[in-house]
Amino acid sequence: MRLGFIGLGAVVETAYLPALRRLAPAVEAVLGFDIDPARSPDGVERCASLDALFAASPDLVLVTTSSVSHLAALEQALASRAPRIVVEKPVVAELVQIDRLKALLAPPAAASRVLALDHWTARSKGLAAGRVGHEWIGADERPRFSLADVARLEGFLQEPSGFNEAGEPIALNFATRTPDTRTLRHPDGVILDIGTHVLALMREVVHALGGKDDLALDLVEAKDRLGRPIATGDLTTAEGKARLEGSLGGIPVELWLDKYAGPAGGRKGIRIHLRDGRTLDQDMREGKDVIELVDGGRVSRWQRAGGIYGHCIADQLLGPHAVFQAAPDLVPGMTRRRIAEVESLLRVQQALRGPH
Repeated sequence: MRLGFIGLGAVVETAYLPALRRLAPAVEAVLGFDIDPARSPDGVERCASLDALFAASPDLVLVTTSSVSHLAALEQALASRAPRIVVEKPVVAELVQIDRLKALLAPPAAASRVLALDHWTARSKGLAAGRVGHEWIGADERPRFSLADVARLEGFLQEPSGFNEAGEPIALNFATRTPDTRTLRHPDGVILDIGTHVLALMREVVHALGGKDDLALDLVEAKDRLGRPIATGDLTTAEGKARLEGSLGGIPVELWLDKYAGPAGGRKGIRIHLRDGRTLDQDMREGKDVIELVDGGRVSRWQRAGGIYGHCIADQLLGPHAVFQAAPDLVPGMTRRRIAEVESLLRVQQALRGPH
């Protein structure tokens, strides 16, 4: 397998490359191009131009540019002979790009080549089809549930944060937990940047249970890094914290998003409330994905070690069950769900800030 990255920023260096090193036998070559000549991470054979990258005939092209540049890079990749294209989340970052994206993917031949990826979808295997998968280590008795058993869903991404010299909260890099030196600006606040993860996990679980894909979301609250409300007309300040409510396939849902949840952070996953009073909680703890069945005072637990990106790349992109090889007919539907999630979140942002 020959991989080609369009964009060689932080997500490649801190997430993809460490995961790929652990999967080295499956990868013949890692190629890459970035408009910034200073970006040349170890382990990537840098190409002099985007045309040179395509001329090297990668088997899989990954669009890992800044989010506002995803659409332009995707157009160029579709115009090439690249057989398979993966676009990192969010597939686009502006509402005005949605119609163009849908038009690009309207031809079936184009749609079959493009997978809009959110690495949290790899976590959906934990509770897919109403059971705890056998790759999870833990209690022998594994619960089974159906869509009809689900009363409501909660989703959480409450990231650890640090403090600057003034005592103000600062974001940490999601992979290294070192201070994030970027100045976060709209549209890269929590609604779009991390809301996509939570929605992708929730929707893939519901989809696997046979639920409908319809989605509706409203904003309950949004605040900036310092806890101040976002003003209408503010097209600069990033949201640091937000709460959303709505429905997914007719199931009530609530999303709790926070990029400044303190040094310990908080929950990172979903909670499924079953009609019989039990809950199924999926969370990340100390580098492990953990599922707990809470039944009154009794807790059953399962866990799966390893980073999410590693599981995503191994399970969905390179492994024997990679979706392009094992289930190519599923690719357009997965991409449509990711597009719908981004469109819904962008409409929430627009309702918060006013028309833009």
